[in-house]
Amino acid sequence: MTSRKGLVLTGSVLSLPATAASLMASAPAYAAPGSGHSTAAKSGGSHVSASVRAAAVNQNVVYLSYGDTGSLVKVVQQRVGGLTTDGIWGPLTQARVLAFQGSKGLTQDGIVGPLTWAALGGFPGGSNTPTPTPTPSCSVSVLRYGAEGTLVQTAQQRLGGLTTDGVFGPLTLAAVKAFQYDKGIPVSGAVDAATWSALGGFPCGTSNNPVPTPNPTPVGNQTGIGAVVAIAKQYLGIPYVWGGSTPSQGFDCSGLTSYVYAQAGLYIPRTASAQQAYMRSTNNPQPGDLVFFGYPAYHVGIYLGNNMMIASPRPGQDVQIQTIWTTPSSYGTLR
Repeated sequence: MTSRKGLVLTGSVLSLPATAASLMASAPAYAAPGSGHSTAAKSGGSHVSASVRAAAVNQNVVYLSYGDTGSLVKVVQQRVGGLTTDGIWGPLTQARVLAFQGSKGLTQDGIVGPLTWAALGGFPGGSNTPTPTPTPSCSVSVLRYGAEGTLVQTAQQRLGGLTTDGVFGPLTLAAVKAFQYDKGIPVSGAVDAATWSALGGFPCGTSNNPVPTPNPTPVGNQTGIGAVVAIAKQYLGIPYVWGGSTPSQGFDCSGLTSYVYAQAGLYIPRTASAQQAYMRSTNNPQPGDLVFFGYPAYHVGIYLGNNMMIASPRPGQDVQIQTIWTTPSSYGTLR
């Protein structure tokens, strides 16, 4: 695990006094998260042996949990077995740690605390390991699509291959998702605590004031139906979210169309069926008009021409350019 000033989620230091032995022996069936104390110790089920409890007493340890990286994570991976020792605590490492804790009668909290370290053979360095200097902690700012500022620039620099303009746009979103997938982190598209940790730690002391999602300026300062396609392309890569109607929330199909039209200075209702009823039907659609499926419409996209459209298709997918795969029920226009 990398030690650096301001690093978040790299564990904290726990020093247990010798007098804790008697308290451990008489502890109730529940314990603080991360302690690794068995909930079954007094229930007649499996239990932590006295030797394991004793080994955890008076030992300075570093707590480890999901999202941590570094040499200590490699030690855990080697000792639980069956893992690539890459030093990255992802989903597979989490599953192995939980299974190990269960097999030893420890609380399955997914945190390597004193008792889990003892069951793994002891914290590296043993009881003579000097107590590390605690790393100052700070609040982690979660960055999402549409954010701006110096924290976004930091994330862009560490991700690499991006213009560090401080704007969390489609390219940054794609880079974050690719990084999360590569590191075994849940692919949320947001730079959260686990992602900051994998990126080298949250930069403590940097302003974490949230930046409102900016309203895009239509290309060439255009407004009206002629600006719809250019505006819509700014949101390629935004994930589908049912009920979502802004870039920071995500978009469902009609949330995308209503938001894009609003950015172009055009009003349409919120839902696909209401948009279909509101707009004039046309048999000669032009780029920027809407493509409806079903009557009343259950799905809608923005027509690009040549049997193509921009749409937010369904859960698990992003706003994308796609072929119009079936015969639309109608096309709608405000021209």
